[in-house]
Amino acid sequence: MTDSERLLEEGERLLNDFDHEGAYKAFKKALKKKECARAFFGKAEAALGIPTIDSEEIVQDYEKAIEMDENPFYHQALAEFCIEVGKFEKAEKHYGKAAELDPENRPRYLAEMAVGYRFRAPVMMEKFLADGGEEIILRKSLYYMLDALAIDREQAREFLG
Repeated sequence: MTDSERLLEEGERLLNDFDHEGAYKAFKKALKKKECARAFFGKAEAALGIPTIDSEEIVQDYEKAIEMDENPFYHQALAEFCIEVGKFEKAEKHYGKAAELDPENRPRYLAEMAVGYRFRAPVMMEKFLADGGEEIILRKSLYYMLDALAIDREQAREFLG
């Protein structure tokens, strides 16, 4: 086992033990030995538990992991993070890519987008709600949920009577 692999395993173990600081350091050391998707992804995941780390650094680490490995799980993780920090267009892009790469789980990714957007967007865009923003958020969420259910507007109207 190489030093890099050992550090990756250590980082993953520490992350599983919720030692975010220790995991973050292990993944950073692993990246110095050898850059790989697993290390960038692990570093991003560890950083989620460290409030002092800037969200842009986390996004960059996820994106570097994705550049190296088009893993749908990496896209989903980045999309979830983007929902949390209000980067909704980026979240849409990455949920869409995850759905494209993993068509078997496409409905799940789209439903996550719908629900995440529905409940997070009003919090992040509070000042726009009075100007019809809430209706826009609801429509977009509903669009994703209908797509996740593989039904169109007409079918939805029919089902709802």
